[in-house]
Amino acid sequence: MGLHKKFTLFSVLFVTAAVALFSWEAFETVRSRIKSIQKEKVDLLSEVIANGLKTIMLEGRGKEFQKFLDTLIAEDIAAVRIYTNNGVILSSSIPGEVGKHVPAEGAVSLPDRGALLPFDGDHENREVYSKSVLIRNDQLCRRCHDSREAVNGILDVVLYTDETDRLVAASAKKIGLTGLAAVVAFSAAIGLFSSRRVKRPLDEMIRSLKKVEAGDLGTKIPVKGNDELARLAESLNAVISDLGRSRREIDKCLTDKSIYVERMASLGELAAAVAHDIKNPLAGISGALQVLAEDFPEDSPRKEIACEILNEIGRLDVAVKDLLMYARPPEPNLILTDINAIIEKVMNRIEEQAAALGVKITSTSDSLSETLADPEQLESAIKNMALYCLQAMQGGGTLSFSTRDNYGSGEIEIALSDTGDGMRDGEIADVFKPSFSTKHSGTGLGLAISRNVVESHKGRVEVESIPGAGSTFHIFLRQKR
Repeated sequence: MGLHKKFTLFSVLFVTAAVALFSWEAFETVRSRIKSIQKEKVDLLSEVIANGLKTIMLEGRGKEFQKFLDTLIAEDIAAVRIYTNNGVILSSSIPGEVGKHVPAEGAVSLPDRGALLPFDGDHENREVYSKSVLIRNDQLCRRCHDSREAVNGILDVVLYTDETDRLVAASAKKIGLTGLAAVVAFSAAIGLFSSRRVKRPLDEMIRSLKKVEAGDLGTKIPVKGNDELARLAESLNAVISDLGRSRREIDKCLTDKSIYVERMASLGELAAAVAHDIKNPLAGISGALQVLAEDFPEDSPRKEIACEILNEIGRLDVAVKDLLMYARPPEPNLILTDINAIIEKVMNRIEEQAAALGVKITSTSDSLSETLADPEQLESAIKNMALYCLQAMQGGGTLSFSTRDNYGSGEIEIALSDTGDGMRDGEIADVFKPSFSTKHSGTGLGLAISRNVVESHKGRVEVESIPGAGSTFHIFLRQKR
């Protein structure tokens, strides 16, 4: 169910409940008022009859009281009686009741001869309201009545409530119809308001957002009014505008990066071609110098110069190999490999260099299952990182190797930590870029090649460093599945 329908349904239910409550309160008020009028009518009639009786009795016309009662016969008057304390009817508007006892449904007992209360009941299967009045033995009445009696009799007036009930029913019907009309009117108003002020703006927002989702970031949501939905539309327009600006910037960056990548690819191809062209002549020059050096005496200055040239050619050969390795990295030959065994080989290869720098090598390792990897490439990558760590500890320190099985992630972790000077944030960002080196030795391609090797194994490398405390390289490789 949509928001518009939910809002409308809830509002209609709330209005229905509110109108029903107010209608019930109004009905109860009207019913109470009609009942009160009925009681007032009985009270007034009882007072009139009681005063009439007193007047007739004081004038000595007691026998005419029955005629007076006969004049009171009306459609809504059920009965008017005067009966003794024992319930014997002395006078009645109903023929044939004189001398009989008051009917059980209308009898009123006087246990303490106090004031009588109104009586609701039935008479001839019709609802009636009865009011009984004590006819007290006043001073004037004692001329003819026994002065020892406080009450000479009881006046009982009984009225039918048919008219009252009809008025109550008519009021209930009128109030019910009015309430129903109010519910219908309020519901229609709520539905119309919800449709125009809630559903329509939301539908426009949804249509506009679908266009945005499809890639049309030039779409604008119509803003109408100054309510919450209008402010929401303004906020969404601002977000869409920001998205459009961001996409333009991203497109520009992608274009620039694409141009940069193409340029770097071209440079890589050119560098690889140049390196390949240099490699063969270097090998020839190196071979020729070796032959010439053999003909020079050991104490000849020429032999020393030839050896120095051979050393420099060796450095050039290493640089050319690194350049070729970076520009045209070979595909890894993946086989089941023991990572801990590779770590052990790397430690053995750098042991002499570490000792020369006063660096202590430590290692901790988990028991790892064999992993698909190219052992030669991976060994070279880890060795390059280890050499970088050693160069950071010229004054001695500790190089720590560790391996760990990251259970649940499907990866194994290789960590290399040094206690050197560490790197600043800018250096961490550039550490894997080609030609990045803070030392005067090496080609600056070692870490770049190492990252390429790890990524060719579907792995990743992360670096963390604290200036003055050291750096740690984390290598993450997928486990064999």
